[in-house]
Amino acid sequence: MATKKPLERPCSLGRILTFATAATGAMCQEMLARHDLTLAQWVILSALWRRDGMLVSEIADYSGNNAPAASRIIDRMVEGGLVTREPALDDKRAVRVNLTPHGWSLKHLEDFHERVNALLLAGISPEETETLIRLLNQVDANARRATGPAMDPGQAGEVNNSLK
Repeated sequence: MATKKPLERPCSLGRILTFATAATGAMCQEMLARHDLTLAQWVILSALWRRDGMLVSEIADYSGNNAPAASRIIDRMVEGGLVTREPALDDKRAVRVNLTPHGWSLKHLEDFHERVNALLLAGISPEETETLIRLLNQVDANARRATGPAMDPGQAGEVNNSLK
């Protein structure tokens, strides 16, 4: 029985970013599991450690989630005793999120992103790191500009040809 030759993958920036994102997420989840936190919860805690009492809408904007998704994460954090929800004094329709003593007790994780960066950037020089961050921000901006009805599927081929 002949062994099959592995299928060669095309040079796809999307695939590389997707795989790197998945691996990074899994690594973060594993590191945060011992604190009974998810990465999404840590992101919200990191904002509240800097400015407690944020509105749900502000947390959604900060975390990159839509308001319903952020609200669901916050609901789980309330159940876990990390935060409380309180009506905003200035707008009864709005809700402020406040840390509990348990939420504050995890502040030692404030530099978690720095630990993750150190692991991800091992063997990469500071100059290369600066270039990588600049380029990834440009890729993000390009992707955001290219989304929506204005994107012509034929344009994708022009982009892909530049990766060869």
